[in-house]
Amino acid sequence: MMESQSGKSSIFSPKNLIFVLVVVALAGGAFFLLQLKHNQPLVSTEEKATIVSVPTVKVVSKTLFREDQLPGEINAYQDVLIYPKVPGFIKWLGVDRGSIVKQGQPMVKMYAPEYLARRTEAMAKVAAVRAGLSAEESRLNDLQAELKKHQATLLADQSTYQRVYTASLVPGVIADNDVVQWAQTVEADRQDVNTFMKRVNAKASEVAAKKEEVDAMAKSFENYADFASYLEIPAPFDGYVTERKMHVGSFVGPDGTGAYPPICRLKQLDLLRIVAPVPEVDAAGVVMGSEVQFTVSSFPDKRFTGTVARISNDLDKETRTMPVELNFLNPDFKVLPGMFCKVYWPTRRRQSSLFVPITAVVSTPLNTFVCKIKNDVVEWVTVRKGQIMDGMVEVFGDLHEGDLVAKEGSEELDNQSRVNPVGKPAGKG
Repeated sequence: MMESQSGKSSIFSPKNLIFVLVVVALAGGAFFLLQLKHNQPLVSTEEKATIVSVPTVKVVSKTLFREDQLPGEINAYQDVLIYPKVPGFIKWLGVDRGSIVKQGQPMVKMYAPEYLARRTEAMAKVAAVRAGLSAEESRLNDLQAELKKHQATLLADQSTYQRVYTASLVPGVIADNDVVQWAQTVEADRQDVNTFMKRVNAKASEVAAKKEEVDAMAKSFENYADFASYLEIPAPFDGYVTERKMHVGSFVGPDGTGAYPPICRLKQLDLLRIVAPVPEVDAAGVVMGSEVQFTVSSFPDKRFTGTVARISNDLDKETRTMPVELNFLNPDFKVLPGMFCKVYWPTRRRQSSLFVPITAVVSTPLNTFVCKIKNDVVEWVTVRKGQIMDGMVEVFGDLHEGDLVAKEGSEELDNQSRVNPVGKPAGKG
């Protein structure tokens, strides 16, 4: 009986109770860990099923510089059709297609019999009018001489009358009748002077009118006076004869409307005009004096360089382009008017701007945006597109250099949705 009680007390000793409590605690902890482990994978799997991986790129800052290929047009710097100043027949033609001429060099000599006859007639009329003027001037001189004589007689008679009148104041020296006669003589002389003065003034008016007539005829004759120079046509500038329409004996006239065909065509080829249609978006960047390269089909591997010389400052309403002219020195005539031309127009900005891949920009009828990713959250940022360079597009909006954006932008990337950025730099949200 004593042994039984002793064994029972040994089983429920404090040492055994402590052991049991430790075992129970360990079992409870293991059960809790197993339960936590059992629930945790279910949550992770659900999140992984909804979060998508998105390839990303950084917004970069670059200075825009690009060469656009524009179709150009090559024209001669000067291009004129040669017409005569007066109608006539070609007497001599010293140029033909392919002739190179210098400024002032005679090109055409003409013969115009009708103009020669009119010139002779005009010369005769001018000579007759001038002869009449000389006769009128002679009559005027005669009248002026007669007037002077009458003025001298008046002065002499006035002097005699004054002496007679003074002497008549002494009684018995001069008869009163003599004083009256001398007074009448002076009055008659005065009337004669007045009459001749009127005649002289009238004749002077006639002579002045005659002079105006002579001057008018002389001016009208100027077309005939220099007629010899009209019959010879010099080269207006250094150039190259590209066409010849007439031959010796052909009748030609001074009409540029097409009624008379031109004698020939002259072009200046040592200096050319390269006309480039610059798009509207690049019109503001055109700089006078800047160099622009171009190629022609005859020399496909060679680039020529022209200089911006003239800006039209007017856009074509149909093409929305602005014609810009380049000057190109062409002393050896390698480049010719009418050649197919390709202009490599440089597009550049003075300051840097932000660029993203073209695929990163999403354009919809309502908005244009990129999918910016910050802290693994998508944010639609509205942007305005600019120029394209090297597969990237210029963007303007609430972006900064180094920002992450989706490489392939899409409306399927909902705004404020969580994503898994691929290619995100270390340490970046």
